[in-house]
Amino acid sequence: MRVESDIAFCEQLLPQVSRTFALSIEALPEPTREYVRVAYLLCRIVDTVEDATGVPLEDRESLFDRFNELLRNVDHDPREFEEAAAVLGGEESFDAQLCRGAAAVVRRYRSFPPEIRECLQGPILEMSEGMRSYVRRFAAHGQHRIRSIEDLEDYCYFVAGTVGKLLTGVFLARCPVSEEVAARLHADKVSFGLGLQLVNILKDVADDLERGACFLPLDRLKEHGVPPQEVLLPENRDAVMDIVEALIERAQAHLDAAKRYVLCWPVEEGYAIRVFTLVPLALACASLSMIRQGGAQVLMPGQNPKVSREFVMSVLSEVDGAARDDELLVQLLERAGQYSA
Repeated sequence: MRVESDIAFCEQLLPQVSRTFALSIEALPEPTREYVRVAYLLCRIVDTVEDATGVPLEDRESLFDRFNELLRNVDHDPREFEEAAAVLGGEESFDAQLCRGAAAVVRRYRSFPPEIRECLQGPILEMSEGMRSYVRRFAAHGQHRIRSIEDLEDYCYFVAGTVGKLLTGVFLARCPVSEEVAARLHADKVSFGLGLQLVNILKDVADDLERGACFLPLDRLKEHGVPPQEVLLPENRDAVMDIVEALIERAQAHLDAAKRYVLCWPVEEGYAIRVFTLVPLALACASLSMIRQGGAQVLMPGQNPKVSREFVMSVLSEVDGAARDDELLVQLLERAGQYSA
């Protein structure tokens, strides 16, 4: 009975905390689907702790410690984390509900075969420790201050690059490939996560600045004589757009690597993996195209570029054929990269 209720909890919470991910995951067969679902929810718990900027640092440190212990020690009682998560507040938010019901997610994780738990544990602990290091820095020096483009990529690595690592581990456990193909997948797995995350940051750069979070590199802003609190002023747009364009090119390079990553999976045995990875990649390519074409609009709060529902539906209608044919896959991503609202 508990197993059924734990699975139901995970299935119900996933679309509430990420509709896009919940949509993509349907392409995966069981049990891979559950492995990836639970992995995402564990990552989302860590992300919720990181985002809780109104909670004292010592309380968030304690939550990181308790969460890490849950993954390292199968005998550690997950109810301790649930009780401590009360400090996150947000009684109505789905993220808070996830943290207060974390025991169900942890029990499902602990039920997985040892080789799957091994694929998940390392990257998720790396994510947790990496996020903790940035939480400490932001608490000491101002919320979300990024020193350089390299520092931004480090942050994106902990947030999303680790996800590329864990997904690849799970997928290879379920879909063995040759050593040569595996080496190519490992070479690009981090870029798959970094590309998607950089696009998300670029989409929200203005709204993040409105809430006091600056993801534009401070060294580049200093070179242009623009303090973080003045990034959105109209007179600074040309200077700031030089920085944004550098980030666009970095994001594009990672998306190009992500395309290689998707193409590496074998057409037949890796069909479901191709569908799962192709949908978010196509949407990220389309979003980056909008950012590139929109220019300074990206620096206007409330103007975040959003891909149309029609385009999303067209991707979903084409993804089956594209996943089965490399030429169609490339064509779909090229169209996405030229998308215009």
